[in-house]
Amino acid sequence: MIRAGSLLVILLSGARLAAAADIDGPLVGPEDNYEVPVEQSSGGVAGYIEGSYGAAVDAPGDIDTDSWELRGAVNFDAGSGMNLQVDLGYTRASYDDLDTNSYDGALHGYYRDNTYAAGAFLQAARLDPGIDTHVNDYLGGLEGAYFLDTWTLHGALGYGQTRMEGIDADHYMGALGARIYATDNIRFDIDGSLNRISESDIDYDLRTLKLTANYRPEAFPVTLFAGYKYVNEELSGFRESLSGNTSTIFGGLRFSFGSATLREEERLGPVWSNNRLAF
Repeated sequence: MIRAGSLLVILLSGARLAAAADIDGPLVGPEDNYEVPVEQSSGGVAGYIEGSYGAAVDAPGDIDTDSWELRGAVNFDAGSGMNLQVDLGYTRASYDDLDTNSYDGALHGYYRDNTYAAGAFLQAARLDPGIDTHVNDYLGGLEGAYFLDTWTLHGALGYGQTRMEGIDADHYMGALGARIYATDNIRFDIDGSLNRISESDIDYDLRTLKLTANYRPEAFPVTLFAGYKYVNEELSGFRESLSGNTSTIFGGLRFSFGSATLREEERLGPVWSNNRLAF
C-alpha cells in the first residue's frame, strides 16, 4: 500500500507542478464615476479565452518549473435566472527533462440574480505525467457566490475520485475567495483552496493561496492579469509527514466576448473558477 501511495503522490506532485505555472461604494475614485449594479438579462452568451505563463520554484527541492496554460469558459443565460457554464483547460509544464500535459473540463448549472448565485458542478481531468501511466480525476459538488457593488464572495465544496493504475483514492475539495473591484475594469482576486487525496491511511493535502490583479482597458475586450500563487503540500500516513512549498509568479491575457467591462463579464458571464483540481 505504501508503494502505491508513494506512486500516487509522485504523480500528483508532478501534476501540481504542471498547474503551478478570479462594502458598497467604489474603492478608488469619486462615487459618481462608478456604475450602478449590473442588471441581469436573459438569453445572453458571454465568455473568454485566456493564455498564461507561470514560473515556479519548489522547496526544498529547488525545482524550477515553466508552465503554459490555455483556458476558456462560456456562459449561457437560459432565462428566469437559470445559467449554464462550460469550462475547458490545457496545461503543459516542463521541469528537468520531464514534460507533463493535463486536460480538464467542467459543467456548471446554477441560478443567478443581482444578489447571489448558487448551483452545482461536475468536472473531470486527465494528467499525462510523461511516463507510461496517467491519472484521472472526477469531482462534483456545490458552489455559491454573493454579489455586492464592489465585492464578490464565492466558495465551493466538492467530492470525487482520483484513479491511477488500479488505485481509487477519495478526493475532497473546499474553496473560498473574494473579487474586489476598484473600478469596473480593475479587480483584485484572493483565492484559497484545500484539496485532500486519501487512499487507505495515506493523505495528500494541497493548500493554495493565489493573489491576482486584473486590468481591462475600456477600448478593448482584453484583460491583462498577473499574480502570485503559494502552494503547500503535505503527505501524511507514514512514520513521519513530508511537506514542501511552491511559489509561482504568473501572468497572461484574457480575450472576452459578450461583455463590456470586467465586472459585467463576471455578473453576466462565467462566474465560477475553472481550475479547482489537485493537479
